[in-house]
Amino acid sequence: MNAEINGWILDASVSPCASLTQGDLISFEEEEDPLRKNGIVVTADCDLEKGKHAKLVTLIPVVSVKTLLENYLFLEDCEKKRDAIEQFAFKQFEVEKSSEVEARRAMLRDKLIACNVPPSVPKVIAAKVALDELSCISVVEYKTLIDAIHNNVKKAKDLGTQIGSRGDVLNLPCTKALGIAGNIAWVRHVWQVPLNSIALRTSEISSRPGEKIARLDSPFRYRLTQIMAQVFSDIGLPDIPNTIEESVQEAYQNV
Repeated sequence: MNAEINGWILDASVSPCASLTQGDLISFEEEEDPLRKNGIVVTADCDLEKGKHAKLVTLIPVVSVKTLLENYLFLEDCEKKRDAIEQFAFKQFEVEKSSEVEARRAMLRDKLIACNVPPSVPKVIAAKVALDELSCISVVEYKTLIDAIHNNVKKAKDLGTQIGSRGDVLNLPCTKALGIAGNIAWVRHVWQVPLNSIALRTSEISSRPGEKIARLDSPFRYRLTQIMAQVFSDIGLPDIPNTIEESVQEAYQNV
């Protein structure tokens, strides 16, 4: 009989005919990229059963809050402060003010390449942000940069609220008992791996980089696929005046 730990189903044994299923948690122990280290299978069971997946399995990464901050929210905050960061970088690298913005960026790129200072120095971080050369910024780098431009870092409470309000992440049941540090499913970063790269049995572990650890239980499994559908089928609408409150007031006054 299978065991359940905090919303995760663990196989008591693996039958000879066992196959991968939607909701399986896969760990790639040797992978260094935190966005590719652990993931949940979201390929539909019917596609897996009927072989309609081109022998590729789609996964959603399971990450820690720190990874989410460094690969997502900190970069987003830097983008909001882009003008101040860019001006700081121009000043620190002594890029001429008289030039056009694109010409100044080209000069900044040349000076950054020629620069012989550690990458943790604020002006280097600022230049890389200005030139869109950063896909990840650490907690220390973020705080150092924002302090250097004399701005305010996002408060921990605000970041926590921000994560909770995101429509592209799901807080999963605790994964510590499974030996995995993170428990945030980041839906927007789906990726694919070959089906034959995932081990279901102990005898396959030595020859396959991925290993099935557990399976996400319902209703979390269904909620995850629902969020995925919402994220990738979202239809943006143009901004229009919100007249609902005004109309409610009008309705009340006319009675």
